[in-house]
Amino acid sequence: MTMTKAEDFGGHDQNNKHCVYCSDAEGNLKSRNEVREGMIQFWMSRENIDRETAEEKTDSYMSSQPAWRA
Repeated sequence: MTMTKAEDFGGHDQNNKHCVYCSDAEGNLKSRNEVREGMIQFWMSRENIDRETAEEKTDSYMSSQPAWRA
């Protein structure tokens, strides 16, 4: 995600290279599975899509992000 304000950054630390959704409250990177599941739920809710489509969308997006490249 694009991070423009302090609350967008993990741990609300603008020096953290990970966003608040990929980080815990202290700014530490969450597990891949935890982030993936959260993103799947986000897409299903936001776009009213089925789980399989949300998984495909999530996997495509995550593979483009440095922290989650396989």
